[in-house]
Amino acid sequence: MAADPLLAPLDDVALSEETVYALRAKNVLDALLFRFTADLDKRGVAKTLGADSTAELLRSVQVSPAVAHRYVRVGRALGSIPSVAAYAVDGTLSGEHVDAIVKGLHHIDRRDPDLSETDRADCVRGLLTEARISTPAAVVERAHEMAIALSPPDKETADAENDELNEVSFGTGDDGRTHGTLDLDKALGEKLATALRPLAKPVPEPDGSPDPRSTSQRLAEALGKILDVFFAHQDRPTEGGVKPRVTMTVSAEQLLAFQMNGIPDAKVPTAPATFEWTGPVSLPTAQTIACDSVITKILLDNNAVPLQVGREFRTVTPAIRKALIARDKGCAFPGCGCPAGWTDAHHITFWSHGGETSLANTVLLCRRHHNYIHHKGWTVFLGHDGHPWFIAPGKTEPMRSHARRTLTNEPLAA
Repeated sequence: MAADPLLAPLDDVALSEETVYALRAKNVLDALLFRFTADLDKRGVAKTLGADSTAELLRSVQVSPAVAHRYVRVGRALGSIPSVAAYAVDGTLSGEHVDAIVKGLHHIDRRDPDLSETDRADCVRGLLTEARISTPAAVVERAHEMAIALSPPDKETADAENDELNEVSFGTGDDGRTHGTLDLDKALGEKLATALRPLAKPVPEPDGSPDPRSTSQRLAEALGKILDVFFAHQDRPTEGGVKPRVTMTVSAEQLLAFQMNGIPDAKVPTAPATFEWTGPVSLPTAQTIACDSVITKILLDNNAVPLQVGREFRTVTPAIRKALIARDKGCAFPGCGCPAGWTDAHHITFWSHGGETSLANTVLLCRRHHNYIHHKGWTVFLGHDGHPWFIAPGKTEPMRSHARRTLTNEPLAA
């Protein structure tokens, strides 16, 4: 059926039934993968195969980081909640719902580590019921409500004032927007409210009519103003040797398109401008960013390797680091891809051995994989394509860097 591009034999009812069947089958496979991952983790198979962790082992076979961590997280937890595992086995629950139950129980356990077995079993039943009728997000929300209801009233530090329970999460969704949640203690919440409220006051329209923005919209704009102040502060902490800044990569054709925007019949390039963290961005937004920004020119060859980056110093200059980001995207170690802001610039030929500080002799590595080169016998070199290649200890076959779209060794591979 998967090989049939038309699915011609199926009428509407049959197509609907087969879709439900396929989704149930996917859920069953997820449950099986949870078990496999748990056993891989218990046996330490990742270390045996040269990976740093079970999640990294999964990422090496093209599993996305978020999904890899979900398999590990749920696999470790299901052994202690057999009733949830039983529901997952027959395809009743999706992997996302099972993960929501696991995260919800973790939140409850953090708030009350001394929760009785009876109360915990009640929580599991309640979350299972919620999962069968609602979304994963609703399951997590229900767990938060349970945690509050079960929290002992005689705690030395009330939950509302316990900073060990603080959580902030955010990420880029499929729609390209950044979504997040926060759960803060009273003191940190007070700081946030004190900083945001004065900047989020309603501002009348020029004609005197009320501010049309909602409270949440005004708070979002206030957050943006606070971030602008942070980026304008000269004493802000550095990351990877340079001060944090919003980085957008555009081509020369895109810069020209910014200038020609609005001119009839002007040709706009198909490749969009790209933010470092949140990815491609539309032409109008890119033009707005470029209107008030510092432009650093980097000349690339046909393999997307920067050619001109500036003078040489003992430490990597901001110009060389920008060129490294354009080439490596982040940690270049195969299967890693840690964001560029969390990486070091490693000298391929060590500085102490006469190596120069230049693009041709440096590579971006996160601290963990930087240690792989210095302490665990890995080798890195710049290949025929101008990009980093890696060789594992005791091996001879080189592996492409993470930024390359395939790990094949074919010379023309992207």
